[in-house]
Amino acid sequence: MQINQVSSEFPKLPIDSSTLSVSTAVLKPKPSWNKIRLAIFTVLLFAGVVISTVTYCLITRQNNSSSEDVETEISTSSTSKRVSTTAKGSTTETSVVTATSAQCQALPFSNYQSYRTGNMPWSIIIADLNNDDNQDIAVVNANDPSVAIYLNYGDGTVRSTSYILVGTYSVFVTAADLNKDNATDLIVAQASANSLGMLLGFGNGTFNARVNFPVGAYPYGVSAADFNNDSHLDLVAVNDHDDTASILLGFSNGTFQSYDLLPTGLDVTAVVTADFNNDQFLDFAVTDYSSNTVSVYLGYGNGSFQQRQPYSTGRSPWGMAIADFNNDNCMDIVTANYDDSTMSVLLGNGNGTFRSQIVYLTGPYPMSVAVGDLNKDTKIDIVTGSSTGNFLSVFLNNGDGTFAKAKNLATDAQLSAVAIADLNGDNRPDIVTTSVSTKTLNIFLNSC
Repeated sequence: MQINQVSSEFPKLPIDSSTLSVSTAVLKPKPSWNKIRLAIFTVLLFAGVVISTVTYCLITRQNNSSSEDVETEISTSSTSKRVSTTAKGSTTETSVVTATSAQCQALPFSNYQSYRTGNMPWSIIIADLNNDDNQDIAVVNANDPSVAIYLNYGDGTVRSTSYILVGTYSVFVTAADLNKDNATDLIVAQASANSLGMLLGFGNGTFNARVNFPVGAYPYGVSAADFNNDSHLDLVAVNDHDDTASILLGFSNGTFQSYDLLPTGLDVTAVVTADFNNDQFLDFAVTDYSSNTVSVYLGYGNGSFQQRQPYSTGRSPWGMAIADFNNDNCMDIVTANYDDSTMSVLLGNGNGTFRSQIVYLTGPYPMSVAVGDLNKDTKIDIVTGSSTGNFLSVFLNNGDGTFAKAKNLATDAQLSAVAIADLNGDNRPDIVTTSVSTKTLNIFLNSC
């Protein structure tokens, strides 16, 4: 801002000769004219000072306001990368701006709703069983033995519609469309029967009569994936008593070839499938309960696999889940370790190998683990269930593959399984768990 300088020299005034004395000549300006000039000068000077002061304050305030705006924007926004995975395993990357104010610092879950199950509910799968675009629930009850079907009203409440008899001591259930009729089917690990039970769905929440497929001794987990790139789903079952994995290659009508056996670690309990080395061929990993390891099997894309590669975990890994925990487009593994009450996070390198485990304390004796973004920060979190306590342990992701200290959610006691899915269509993942002691299914709706 340009400031005009005011001259300090007064104007010359006319002289009155009557005021002269002999010895000196004294200038006496006319009183009225001098006062007017002095007043004008004073006003101009004061106005200049006021204008300068106001202008300076306005400029300072504007600068401060701009600085505050920038600082606020930086502190409330962050940019992250989100990865979408296609059916073929390819990935696309987009930039997502996430407002911190929209994230949930706490975990605002509703009080859980309980529903009766059968005797010893042991495994959960969430899928749309009646083609109404709502996520339904199937629970396998080991001691009945049965599969209980719970159809979703769409608001997160469910109704029990049927109990389907399955093989002796069934301990695990998963879902897939095995015969390509756009209806979800169920596959049950029938441990004491040494077989898998297949229930082909009609698409309305009911199922065909069970068909059994023999596998190894005491199957404890099963997963469906296309291992030989023929566009038909295959099955892998892990067999606890003979330490093997059974590979069943599928046809398009929901039938399967005789199984092949692969050796595992000791007392295998769980299996997951994914492309761990980014070669577009599906692989699988299993938990070796008594070996304290996870074994990874890399697929050749023709239904055969490389020799297993074991990685150390905590003591007695039981449940297992997979996700990209550190946003590097590589699949990672988490296990629930029963005997030392921990979970192990193994970050993938993208080539089928994994880094050394990072161990976190959980509730006592966890059997199950599930993953999902529970607080809307685009980072995948982890939930474990305590098999002797009455709470879930929720681990929020720091974004780099590490996790904050667990927050607990009270539940019914003796949790056997946990799953995560959006049950009421609000784009918030909800939590489902089963309690052995109370024979209940607990549903927590997420309001984050």
